[in-house]
Amino acid sequence: MPAWMSLWSLGSDLSPADFRAIHALGFEGVEVWAEHGGSDKHLQWAVEAGLAVGLHLPFHDLNLATPDPVVADHVMHVQLGWLARLAAVGGRHAVLHGGYAWAAEDRRGAVERATERLRELGQLANRQGVRLLLENLCPDKLGYTHWVASTMDEWLDLLKATGASACLDIGHLAVMGTELSLALKQLGSRLQSIHYADNRREADEHLWPGDGSGITRGVWDTVDRMGYEGPVIYEINPYIYLREDLLGRIKQGLKQ
Repeated sequence: MPAWMSLWSLGSDLSPADFRAIHALGFEGVEVWAEHGGSDKHLQWAVEAGLAVGLHLPFHDLNLATPDPVVADHVMHVQLGWLARLAAVGGRHAVLHGGYAWAAEDRRGAVERATERLRELGQLANRQGVRLLLENLCPDKLGYTHWVASTMDEWLDLLKATGASACLDIGHLAVMGTELSLALKQLGSRLQSIHYADNRREADEHLWPGDGSGITRGVWDTVDRMGYEGPVIYEINPYIYLREDLLGRIKQGLKQ
C-alpha cells in the first residue's frame, strides 16, 4: 500500500522543491487540497515530481445537498471544473464531502438531493477517467444539523445508490462510533482510499498517529490483510503541527 500526503497538512505556501522533498520522504502520491491558493500549480508540480495525484474537492460554501437551485448549479459547475483539471494531469481520484442539511428536520431531503447530484458527478467523472470517492463525515452530536453521510448505514446506502467509491476517514469513523473492522468488511471493494490521522474519538482533530486514543494502531496491518492496495493518506492538522515538526516525524518512519 502506498503512503500519500494530503497537502492540507502542509499549507498552501508550497514550491516545486517541496514536492520533490515529499517524494524523497517516501510518499508515492499527494492529495491536492483544492481550496488552497495555487492548487492548480500544485497539481502540475506533483506530477513533475513523479508523484501520483488525487484531489480533495472544495466544500466550504459548496453544499452538495443545498435546497437552493442557484447554489446547486454553482456547486456542480465548480466541481466539474476541478474534475476536468484533475483529469488533465492524469489524476486518479477526487474526494467529495456529501453536503449537509441546514436543520435536522431536512435530513431526508438533504440525502435525496445529495444522492442525485453525486450520481451525476460520478458519471461525469467516469467519462474523464477519474474515480469519484465519497468520504464519511462526522455526526453533529447535538442534532442541530446533519452531514451527509455521517452514519455507516447512510454512507453505504449512498455508495450503492450512486455507484461512487469510498474514501474512508478513520478519524471520522471513530467519531461516528463504528469499529474499523466492521467498516472494512461492509465497504469491501468500494474502498479506494483511506484518510489517516488520530483523535480522541470525540472530534475530528487530525492528530499524528499515536497522539490520540490510538485509533490508528494496527491500521496498516489490518487493511493489508484484507487485500487493500489503495493509498493511505496522511491528513494531519496544520494548525497543531508546524511543518518542520511534521516532516521531522515523517523522517522517523511512515506506516506507524
